[in-house]
Amino acid sequence: MIDTEYRCKEVLRWFRSDAMETLDGLEFYLKTLEKFVADKEAQEVSELKQHADNLPTARQGAFWAWHYPGHWDEIFASQLRSSFVVTLISLAESQVGMVTEQVSEIAGIPTPPDSHSGGLLERHRKHLKKAGLTRPDDTCWNSLYDVRSIRNCLVHANSRIWDYKKPEQLRVLINRLPGLSAPYDVVEISSEFPVYSFKRVKDFLIDLYKETSVLCQRITRSV
Repeated sequence: MIDTEYRCKEVLRWFRSDAMETLDGLEFYLKTLEKFVADKEAQEVSELKQHADNLPTARQGAFWAWHYPGHWDEIFASQLRSSFVVTLISLAESQVGMVTEQVSEIAGIPTPPDSHSGGLLERHRKHLKKAGLTRPDDTCWNSLYDVRSIRNCLVHANSRIWDYKKPEQLRVLINRLPGLSAPYDVVEISSEFPVYSFKRVKDFLIDLYKETSVLCQRITRSV
């Protein structure tokens, strides 16, 4: 049986290290992705400009309207950004679940009989609160829920708002969060939203692990 000191000094420390390393990798991936898309689009624009410059001025507008390489952002980048957001929330859910399990053992709080009611993050949040964790605060949790709602629409409704279980709530969210739009009632993601989501998840996990350290100090002092 794993004792409390080992859970605090080894298990949770390893979980935190793994989370931060994964976040560093995701941040590098996102920056590389955005640079790749921007460079490819700029390269294609440069090649097309050579042709456009040879056209009469009156025809150049129509040329760009027809030939501008919007596919780099609208198709490639949009799909990759969506997958980034999905991966990010999966990481957050996994980390919260692992931390909740350890905190339950450290604080000696059994899983209640009704623990399978409600959403996964909501259940973990209740359990962490019962163990005495006061952070992440409401703002951090709500930000995480917001990003999760976008993820759920991407995955479970194929980005179609009308197929999402709470479409009106989602439309309000899209209007409020950066980097989101919904032409034709389909969620589209620009470069701002993955950056926003990344910061929200990273801040959340940093707060979560800081609070577990506080719990461990409190528990070990009382033993």
